Amino acid sequence: MKVGIVMGKIWATRKLDELPNGALLEIDLIENGEVSERVLAYDPLGAGTGEQVLITQGSVAKGWFESGDAVIDALVIGIVDEEVGSKE
Repeated sequence: MKVGIVMGKIWATRKLDELPNGALLEIDLIENGEVSERVLAYDPLGAGTGEQVLITQGSVAKGWFESGDAVIDALVIGIVDEEVGSKE
């Protein structure tokens, strides 16, 4: 899993039939307090711009879809409410 910040939505008037309802989001991945890269991720949860999200990538993201053959390689799996614990 990786943590990122939603930067915005990608609007697509046409998409593959095997994609259920959801959005495509631009997400800045955060590592060690810095933006490491920007990815596009499929979001079935409804995250909004500026929210912190958890994403998974690769075969785990692809496997979430019933058919197992979706063309998604990044998937939002959670919206962070708050971080718990100390940062050292």
